[in-house]
Amino acid sequence: MNPWLWRAAPVVALSLLALPALAKKKENPLERMTPVAADQPIPAVDFFRPRLFTNPELNPAGTHFAAIVSGEADRLDLMAFDLATKKAERLTAGGNYDINAYEWLNDKRLLFSITQDKMYSTGLFAVELGRFSQSYVLQRRNVVVPVGFPKEKPLHAILWIKHSSQHDGGDGGVVKIDTRRSMDSKDGSLFMNGDDGLRADIVETYPDLKGGSALGYIVDKQGEMAFALTAKDGRATLHRYVDSKWVQSPVDLDEMPVIGVGDEPGELLTLGAREEGKPRALHRLNAVTGERGELLFQDEKYDFTGVRIYRHPVDNRILGVQYQRKGPQSVWFDEGYERIQGALGKAFPGEVVRILGSDRAEKQFFISVSSDVRPEAYFHVKLETKTFAPVANVAPWIDPKRMRPMQMITYKARDGREIEGYVTLPEGASVENKAPLVVLPHGGPWVRDNWGWDAEVQFLASRGYAVFQPNYRGSTGYAWRFPERDMWDFRKMHDDVTDGVKAVIKTRMIDADRIAIMGGSFGGYLALSGAAHEPGLYRCAITVAGVFDWERLMKDARGSDYLRGRYGVFRRHLGDPAKRKEVFEEISPIKHVDKVKIPVFVAHGTGDIVASVGQSKALIAELKKYGVPHEKQIERGEGHGFRKVDNQVELYTAVEAFLAKHLAVRAEKAAGTGAAVTAEVGTGAL
Repeated sequence: MNPWLWRAAPVVALSLLALPALAKKKENPLERMTPVAADQPIPAVDFFRPRLFTNPELNPAGTHFAAIVSGEADRLDLMAFDLATKKAERLTAGGNYDINAYEWLNDKRLLFSITQDKMYSTGLFAVELGRFSQSYVLQRRNVVVPVGFPKEKPLHAILWIKHSSQHDGGDGGVVKIDTRRSMDSKDGSLFMNGDDGLRADIVETYPDLKGGSALGYIVDKQGEMAFALTAKDGRATLHRYVDSKWVQSPVDLDEMPVIGVGDEPGELLTLGAREEGKPRALHRLNAVTGERGELLFQDEKYDFTGVRIYRHPVDNRILGVQYQRKGPQSVWFDEGYERIQGALGKAFPGEVVRILGSDRAEKQFFISVSSDVRPEAYFHVKLETKTFAPVANVAPWIDPKRMRPMQMITYKARDGREIEGYVTLPEGASVENKAPLVVLPHGGPWVRDNWGWDAEVQFLASRGYAVFQPNYRGSTGYAWRFPERDMWDFRKMHDDVTDGVKAVIKTRMIDADRIAIMGGSFGGYLALSGAAHEPGLYRCAITVAGVFDWERLMKDARGSDYLRGRYGVFRRHLGDPAKRKEVFEEISPIKHVDKVKIPVFVAHGTGDIVASVGQSKALIAELKKYGVPHEKQIERGEGHGFRKVDNQVELYTAVEAFLAKHLAVRAEKAAGTGAAVTAEVGTGAL
């Protein structure tokens, strides 16, 4: 294959103008599909409204594609588009339900799931092209997690059935069904033919797992059941499915966590064991013997994390992987795909190009293109003509020219360890015109922030704030740089954030007297910790769905089927709260509210099953007790973070007002101490 000269096909080729129109309501701000005028402030709703179009996927024949699309009243619908006729059909779940995921079973049939109130999985359905008004229920009483789809019988599906739509973790077992029949019995043991009402048995029932709670199931490259993972006492165990029974594997999942299934029977992909001073690599793994096999890839600077595995559309062999460096990075083991990636990269310089999938003939592809200033846009690629045509911009109301670039900063923590993070400066920020700063540590803590368009960051930047996102120790991709014990050292994570703020101040672009800290989940923990332990550094703090009391979190986890597996992990790494009371008081910022001297904004959803709303209610009580100025937004019908657009807009409008109130006036300069840091500001290029 020679290097390609790509050219853009006419924009009208796959225009979203061909989609069915939504009912129009003049007062609805979600109608507008273009950016506001350049001299107007960008409304908060534009940052947080539902994406117009997500998750496009070609059917195997390449005649149609499907996608999740924005519907009326903040709802999500399923759309299928005929590439020949340019006609689309749309399926709406109705009421307070959203279609949240789908899968092509063959060229004509789709499997899809729905959620209620954007929180609870409530059903699994099937539908055929041309019959979107006649979808039928496969299962609607329980939480159903699709595990795999057998290649030899594509109308079969392997499903993990859980008992409760409220996610209590109850396990109803794993079955293989024929998607042409719909479930009718309460216990999930029978299915009913959707046409004539005749009962039929399940195709196959898999045996229960022993020795712990089920964490998940993995199919082989043919889509058949192959592996399962269980958890007990904070440790995970791998099982192989052999001769219709489960056999425990000798693989140590703590040392070699599973990434996905390999190409050969009994083979998995894994992260290699920790080696001091070396990033963790991607290896093949023999699940029968537990032996690590071929090294597939190792980055020189980052652990191999945030993985997506690319597979061949027919035989499902591994073609390549995507992982996180400074931003998403694709690595191809297939030379043809590597050349395609290179050609597309030249067509979209400075942006992240991801190959999403192809038809079975590998003549058509869908790709996504994005950057730090542009949300994703999707394109349809034809290899034979070497052309690409735009399919959809997920947020056409966002003007990339008004977005702010994300830059990487590298700094040293007080123990000499190198930390990376991202800084986004508002328009007009300079050494002469220093910007107020919002410190935005991510949640987790075992995730990371990445280079790319971020609604929360861009909203804050549009309001005149610089934003700092530190990838403190514990962030994925960086574990090899730190002792393993640091992965659970919350105080060192706090110190990394503090040291990063001081490093950003040294760039001379930030007003050191106007700094706020804001975060969700574990980021909320870090926000309150910063308020309590860094007097004089911050002017105010904002928490969303935060964790403030680790003893309470462990108690809640122990009493929850959904979180019980986490209790074992917490106890293994943090210890028994009853025996380590001083340690738990030290790491729980709710025990230090008496030290908080700045205003605090507290937000939480009453339906949060990860960090109970009780965490925030207890914090509010402590803030009242010690006379700490505070504001709150406790939202019914929301979980771990806000998902409904109206609630998000209300939250960020309140955050905007809170920041304006407390960062508007310069405070008397606080005397700061601490270890010296060095800062090196670079670009957001990958």
